Amino acid sequence: MASTLANRAAQAAEVARDAANSAAEHALKAAAAADEAADNAGKAIEYAKRSTEYANAAVEAANTAANTVKEAQKVEQAAREAETKRIADDTELGVEEARLRAQAESDDIRRAEQQRTQADATTSEIKDLIAAAEAALKSGDTATAVAKGRQAATRLLDSTGSWTREAVEYALSGSDADMVNWIAADRLLAQGQDDRESVLSLTQHATPAVAEAGAQALESTAPNAVRDFLDSGAVEAAAEDNRAAIFSLLSDSPGVAVKAGAEAALSDGSARALHTFLMVKLAEATKEDDQVEVFRLLNEGGPYMKSAAQIVLEGSARMRRAFIVRDKFRVARLDHDHTTHVAAIRAAIAHAAKVASEALEDAALASKAAAEARKAAEEATEWANKAQNYAKDAAASAEEAKNNAAAADRSAAAAAASAKSAQGAAAVARTAARSANYSMTQAVASAKQAVASAAAAQASSTAAREAKLRAGADYLAAADAASEAKAIKIQKKRAEDIANARKAAEAVKKAALDGINPADKPEYDNTGDTKYWGMWPEDIGDIKDWAAATGHWSTVLGGISLGLALASPFTGPFMPIVGGIALGVGVVSWGVQGVSALLSLGFEGGWKSPEFQRALGVFVVGGIFQGKAALFRKFSVAGRTVAEEVGAKVSGAVSDTVTTVVGLLTW
Repeated sequence: MASTLANRAAQAAEVARDAANSAAEHALKAAAAADEAADNAGKAIEYAKRSTEYANAAVEAANTAANTVKEAQKVEQAAREAETKRIADDTELGVEEARLRAQAESDDIRRAEQQRTQADATTSEIKDLIAAAEAALKSGDTATAVAKGRQAATRLLDSTGSWTREAVEYALSGSDADMVNWIAADRLLAQGQDDRESVLSLTQHATPAVAEAGAQALESTAPNAVRDFLDSGAVEAAAEDNRAAIFSLLSDSPGVAVKAGAEAALSDGSARALHTFLMVKLAEATKEDDQVEVFRLLNEGGPYMKSAAQIVLEGSARMRRAFIVRDKFRVARLDHDHTTHVAAIRAAIAHAAKVASEALEDAALASKAAAEARKAAEEATEWANKAQNYAKDAAASAEEAKNNAAAADRSAAAAAASAKSAQGAAAVARTAARSANYSMTQAVASAKQAVASAAAAQASSTAAREAKLRAGADYLAAADAASEAKAIKIQKKRAEDIANARKAAEAVKKAALDGINPADKPEYDNTGDTKYWGMWPEDIGDIKDWAAATGHWSTVLGGISLGLALASPFTGPFMPIVGGIALGVGVVSWGVQGVSALLSLGFEGGWKSPEFQRALGVFVVGGIFQGKAALFRKFSVAGRTVAEEVGAKVSGAVSDTVTTVVGLLTW
């Protein structure tokens, strides 16, 4: 409706212009007739009659032009009112959807906190069970040790470490002797190798300082070198990078809260303070500053900016961050385009009004001349006064046309500036996305290698165990053979890890010296590939494939959380988002692996069983695949997508509607 009225306003302005030009032609003819009457005083009656006719025609044409201008003004005003109503309607729709997103974010945060609490409790419980098992084993109470060990191992089926998972699965499926060996040695070997895998993964997409420190930790013969690196060494190694990141933040003129937090961290100066600010405090400070900036835009922006600000204020923190760093530029351009359009239409109408007023002035002068030719002095005076008023109207319309034209030019220039800013924001967003995709690609490669290596080690261990049993050995000897085979595999893998970590550290160092960002390549753009880094199950109807796939996902998410925690300072304005993700990824990984454990158990009903669907529903926890739940649209159960089956929050109210700012916001 508003678009139709806007077109009508433009057309009415054109009609008004044409009518005004026509009136001007009539007025010129009337003036010429009056001049002719004056030049031919001897034929006064005939020429007076002719000049009067022309004058009347000029007045009629001028009045038509003036009325047409008024109609154009009414249509233009109606267009503005309709547009205002449309913006209000779209704002209302956007606000409702934004509230749903805000609620979903709150639910996700609450759920993540609950899971983190559960994970902490589980970790504490596992430690107590293992301590009890070790104590029982030391005192010679093997039965109690095995019982406690099985309880601990069962809880570790949710572990994000591929070596730990393989070890507990093997121990749980084996004999009491296998469980004893797991308690005494295999558990620590697997845990140590999982730690080494984490360090190796980190060296492949960290900064040179962190990568070098990681490589040195793997090369060290100190028993706690790797664990110390993960607990504190990585943070210490990242201190200078973090300091540089904070100075970079300050150079971008941040908000009050971010500035205060950054200065406090720099004043403290410790590696832990710098890390804590970037990974924890920055997100909260950014939320506060974003809120302030959105309110400023709400108060100072145009109609579309006000609409967008109202929407995002009701939405999630993620929406506000994306709005501040990217979306506001696109909305500003929409405002400028709107202003340019309105100013151009009003300038055209004002110009037509000027021409119409000039035509009325000329017609009045012609009528005055005609009246004088008829010896009608009083009427001539009346027309002279009207001519003066019309001249004033013409001057006012000319000024209005000039002002509107200038406003249109200014808005067009501002729109161009907003477009340029939007391009810059898009470039920053692309760099951040490439960095995230690069890190994920590296993590996936590392996870695949870790899973494959752990599986190979477990296969070797199983083969050694079976060989001993076939040879007539008892379960204790078979368990010892299995543990020895696994230890040999782990030792070989450690040598490979050291070489790969050193190679990765050197590559990262060389890239930094050459000024090359390995992540900033088109190949790391999000192309919409549905292969999801090659981790999608080959047969989506096969439970075993799903169990393997979710196991991969858990390993990847568990590893990437560390990488994100140390890489987030280098993702620009999206740093608070990436940092926040890092805090939750590990928890989500825990949830994902829970699904893998369930799937590994198998269900009699297969793919369509309620048990399987409930297990898959657990996978959605944490909101990692929020929005459209794209991963689950590839298949369906009983005619309904799995996303629907597990209650994924997908609203088509926004994305399926082409509206004003709603389509420009990041949901």
